Amino acid sequence: MVLHNPNNWHWVNKDVSGWTKEYLSKDLVGIKAEKDGATAEISKLLSQEGDVEVAQRKGKVITIFDLKLQLEYTGKTKEDENVSGTITIPEVAHDTEEDEYVFEIEMYSESSSKSPVKDLVRSQITSQLRARFQQLGPALMETHAKDIQHAAGHKPGFTPAKVYSSSSVNKQTDESKPSTATSTSNGKGPAVNVTSLSDQQEFRCDAPMLFQILTDPQRIAAFTRAPPKIFEGARPGGKFEIFGGNVSGEYVELSEPTKIVQKWRV
Repeated sequence: MVLHNPNNWHWVNKDVSGWTKEYLSKDLVGIKAEKDGATAEISKLLSQEGDVEVAQRKGKVITIFDLKLQLEYTGKTKEDENVSGTITIPEVAHDTEEDEYVFEIEMYSESSSKSPVKDLVRSQITSQLRARFQQLGPALMETHAKDIQHAAGHKPGFTPAKVYSSSSVNKQTDESKPSTATSTSNGKGPAVNVTSLSDQQEFRCDAPMLFQILTDPQRIAAFTRAPPKIFEGARPGGKFEIFGGNVSGEYVELSEPTKIVQKWRV
């Protein structure tokens, strides 16, 4: 799943919201504290809202996230009274400092006898949460950076194309002909050697993004370094010319976001 990205120059991003929710559930649940007979513990990640991405541009990998979290806590007072409630953190972001997190602490059933547990959450649980939130960015980098950035000098999934001159193709000898080659003739000229060619590439992006890259003229221009000379639209029968007209083609079939059939001519 890697997009050919020479020298890690182009912008590549990966949505890791699902991974983050699983990571936070494992990392935060179980945080506990105890004081003067009262106990408190994070029991569940109730909700996660927002975006989490790992991105790469010009060889630099960064994390971008902005989340709203709600946790559930449980505990007991010194008198063995059960207490439970929620902790809402309105913003957990990639640029939030450890002392900038805000915690909104509520009890499901408020009463003065349960206050020691709520105070314990505020004084000791939140400090542990601050430290854990600061580790989210490094964890994202360690786990996902390798998925969007090529190692130095390495180009996974990319095989340089062989280039043949028209004369060398026409003068192909019997020894160099593929075993699958056949001869065709229209009855008016000499036979022409033809063969089938198949290739497989791997791209490090999801299907919707790849579909957009291959059908959006602005994104096409970003890779070809120039606007298409002709672009009639990404539709069956729509023609295009890129690289100053040196490459031309036509869209044959499109099924967003899983299938694109094109005709190409170089």
